[in-house]
Amino acid sequence: MRKTFLIFGVLGLMMIWSTSGWAQDIKELERRIDIMSDELDALKESGGGGVADRVHIHGYGELHFNMPTDGSDTAQFDNHRFVLGVNAKLTDWIHLNVEIDFEHAAQELEFEFGYLDFLLGPKLNARAGVMLVPMGFLNEYHEPPLFWTVERPTFQKRIIPTTWNASGAGIFGSPIDGVNYRLYVVNSLQSLRPTGFDDGHGAGGEKGFFNAKEGIRKGRLQPDAAIFEDFAITGRVELTKLLPGLQTGFSFYTGNTTQNFIPEGGRTTILEADVKYRYRWFDMNASMAHINISDAAAINAFQILNGNADDKGDVASGIFGWNVQAGVHVPQLLNMSTSQDVVLFALYEFIDTQNEMPAGTAPDRSRELRIVTAGVSYMPIPEVALKFDYVHTSQADGDRIDQVNLGVAYMY
Repeated sequence: MRKTFLIFGVLGLMMIWSTSGWAQDIKELERRIDIMSDELDALKESGGGGVADRVHIHGYGELHFNMPTDGSDTAQFDNHRFVLGVNAKLTDWIHLNVEIDFEHAAQELEFEFGYLDFLLGPKLNARAGVMLVPMGFLNEYHEPPLFWTVERPTFQKRIIPTTWNASGAGIFGSPIDGVNYRLYVVNSLQSLRPTGFDDGHGAGGEKGFFNAKEGIRKGRLQPDAAIFEDFAITGRVELTKLLPGLQTGFSFYTGNTTQNFIPEGGRTTILEADVKYRYRWFDMNASMAHINISDAAAINAFQILNGNADDKGDVASGIFGWNVQAGVHVPQLLNMSTSQDVVLFALYEFIDTQNEMPAGTAPDRSRELRIVTAGVSYMPIPEVALKFDYVHTSQADGDRIDQVNLGVAYMY
């Protein structure tokens, strides 16, 4: 009998204990459901928060038709580029930005940029990854509807090698209203390359050396195991509130470029200034830059003996160029009430990739160019531009080149 009572007593205690625990579990479950319900309500009120709200697709593209008028070359179409970009808000303060560039009907693939922004506040933020070098007003914002010419201006190709990216890290922000800055430490350009060099090649990009025709342009390297024996410091400051409609910018870049292939560093320093101004229907911009290349004689001597066949050892010690462009927004000039735009424009450029040469080396005067471009850009919406221009190029050696260009440009 005692054993029976003991058994029933133990069972009763277990039932009471389990019932109490079960009730506590129910209360905890109810508490968690209430929390989840509150979070869902807050999410609905904020407008979402899913992947579709945090990830945005963007990009741009352009198709060109180029026809030399003197018969010096064949006319051709070129689907110059199609770019696919992603902006992802990983958190409120960490954003990812990536763009992939499909060049010449996807025959070439370039990694345009891919970096993380760490948004700490208006005055100071951090950035790390493959970034666009903050040089001039076009390199960072080069979507084709944003400039009027069919091709990018020659200044932004042979003086400032747009598009120019580099791997590294830096800071950016706006310390006061109307002042913006970027300051980065990045892998440097490469001014020379030994024959057969493969390690650290950055093969997806340019050749890895400077030359007479394009200045520093071929010194860019895609972030494909790109060599990082030399680093550079680059930065830009923009002033946007000096006068209504006026923006001025100042950029710099400095770093060794020989990547330890020779004892000399080949320090390359770029100083650039630009201005943009718009008043009602009148619109203009201008840029100027000087590039100083130290040890150009040593770079040339190495390339003549050890370099690639398409580098003739004719790197300049000084490169200089400038351009000025003016346009008229026709609908605004005629007081037309429309969201469409038609811009008539003219562009003048001076380019000299052999402005200063090492002692004992004569400049190639065919590298001194004066270029006049005139044309029209029609924008039915701000994201689309249909372009036409005529380009006349005069070389200091007397040669002339004339070309007609048509373009279709878009961004999304």
